[in-house]
Amino acid sequence: MDVQEISRFEVLAGQYAPEWTRIAKDSSAATVFQTWEWNCAWWQHHGAGKRLWALVFRENGIAVGFAALFRSALPTGFRTLRFVGNGGSDYLDILATPGSEAAVAFAFREFLWEKRRQWDWIDLQQVRPGAVALRGLEVAASGPSIRAAVWTGETCPYLPLAETWDGFRATLGKKLRQNVGYYARALEKQYLVDYRVADAETLEADLDEFFELHQRRWNQRWLPGAFASRQARRFHTEVAKELLQSGNLRLHTLTLDGEVRAALYCFQKGTTCYYYLGGFEPSMARLSLGTVLTAHAMRHSIEQDSATEFDFLRGNEGYKYRWGALDRSNSRLSLTPSAESGRARGACRRAAPEDLDAPSSRRRGKGGRKRWVSSSARLCAFCFSWDLWGWLGTTPCKPHSSGAKSRHCAASRAESASPPSGGGP
Repeated sequence: MDVQEISRFEVLAGQYAPEWTRIAKDSSAATVFQTWEWNCAWWQHHGAGKRLWALVFRENGIAVGFAALFRSALPTGFRTLRFVGNGGSDYLDILATPGSEAAVAFAFREFLWEKRRQWDWIDLQQVRPGAVALRGLEVAASGPSIRAAVWTGETCPYLPLAETWDGFRATLGKKLRQNVGYYARALEKQYLVDYRVADAETLEADLDEFFELHQRRWNQRWLPGAFASRQARRFHTEVAKELLQSGNLRLHTLTLDGEVRAALYCFQKGTTCYYYLGGFEPSMARLSLGTVLTAHAMRHSIEQDSATEFDFLRGNEGYKYRWGALDRSNSRLSLTPSAESGRARGACRRAAPEDLDAPSSRRRGKGGRKRWVSSSARLCAFCFSWDLWGWLGTTPCKPHSSGAKSRHCAASRAESASPPSGGGP
């Protein structure tokens, strides 16, 4: 398999955008976060200060896969590569045509070995189960090869959907099933209720309402929210427009007496609906607008999109499990040139823990596993928890910098967060 290296995004966009789009559309394993629309918008809004390292995999002259990574453009001395999309994307992976996944994964690691003098550490975060990047790791190499380590990452609850709405309702707990009907009827008695999915005419206004509702809800808790920065709003404004054109956007709104009071920012690809973020009028919490609109979004997914899964994405918030969600965990894949790479091994060891809450040279995690903590940890600028990566400056803590929708706090979608690596991009 031939591998072409591309370092300029305009070349990638000009020559390969159609092929990338074709592969992402054909692949059932690729999520909305592997689409060209998402990655192109991410690079345009978050690519400053980063150096692209994209790989095109070809078989008989036809593109069968892509791997888009980046490293810091600054001469840090420690060369770390991560997926384009790192930070605000819930699933990251190599893109491959159906049937070519194993070959692309092998070619990817083989090419990395050939270019091992150009990098020190490859830190691939938010890799979902069955990802292309994880293919073939269990096969032992006969000679010198890349050293791989896999750590359990963040939980991504998901909910299997039935073929019909009535069939799905029957799977819900009795209390939740009653609440969905009760609050929907209560709204109709008090207000003129309207549900809609954003289209080209309403998208701009619906996005503005969504941003405002999300920010208002979290600001009342003295938290910044995901759209506190103009950069985050610009990114999601652009990506929403592109995903609407490609048919992947599902921005649901609930209006009461003509005013938008709740919004769900979702994506649809294949048979899966991805629930990214929501926004609800905080003064109307007693009416359970979130429950009502989420139920409507699920019904729309079943009846209009023939979806078989509703993916709540990262974070183990309690409301997801009230719907009967099941757990699925992402992984963090670490690749180093060899087992003798001391600098990379030390950086990976320090990066391993997922949630650190106090500065210490070393502490025990669950099951007695050692959890390494930087002795120079500092406080998170958002929630004031101890942060392994804080020695880089006053940066968001790891749940924020990874873009997780976790219970930790609402700044989880801060797109401008610094990535978690000492000396990395």
